[in-house]
Amino acid sequence: MLQIRGLYKSYGQKRALNGIDLEVARGETVVVMGPSGCGKSTMIRCINRLTEPDAGEVIVGGQLITGLDLPRLLQARQKIGFVFQHFNLIRRLSALDNVAMALRLHGMDVEEANSRAEIALGKVGLGHKLREKPDELSGGEQQRVGIARALALEPEIMLWDEPTASLDPILVGEVIEVMEELVSEGRTTMVIVTHELSFARRAADRIVFMDKGQIVESGPPEIVFEEPVSEIGRKYHSLLRH
Repeated sequence: MLQIRGLYKSYGQKRALNGIDLEVARGETVVVMGPSGCGKSTMIRCINRLTEPDAGEVIVGGQLITGLDLPRLLQARQKIGFVFQHFNLIRRLSALDNVAMALRLHGMDVEEANSRAEIALGKVGLGHKLREKPDELSGGEQQRVGIARALALEPEIMLWDEPTASLDPILVGEVIEVMEELVSEGRTTMVIVTHELSFARRAADRIVFMDKGQIVESGPPEIVFEEPVSEIGRKYHSLLRH
């Protein structure tokens, strides 16, 4: 479903990605972990070219994303859902309109867009808050609107960039619960950047550890957390022991 080959990205003199190679099978849930600044978010943002890589290839569903001009890239993004760390909601719009807007921008008529948006909000437990605006919602509810916005496109792959990082710890659980429900359905390929260890252990088919712009270890949670071979893996193993 996803192939990343030889991905490089620098910001001035700082090398954020240093030759990333990664394949994700259709329906697989891959959780990407590592210390802050290791390149996790840069990598996931390069997949749909929210960040432009300096070199390398990204292929989604057989389509070379890194080779597309802007009109074709915008079309390709319809099958790539993205959940941001910061919610990126339009403050003056209701939850329903925030979700439906993405569909309308892709040419869907208003009635169908609203119907799809309502279904997506129902999936994340917000079917009763369609008319509330972001400032009337908790942080967890705002992030669930962001998840619904991505789901409404019925994407083939969902990318999650630290979706709980901006939340009060008390609110993290409600977003994790929604994520676990979506993972359990198994219909969508997922690549999730997160620091949530318990979620990663329960939900991931595979854990990918990154450090200094490179993938340093990859494998099933029960192996990489219990029998790590990388320095980063050993640090996570130690965290789980405390």
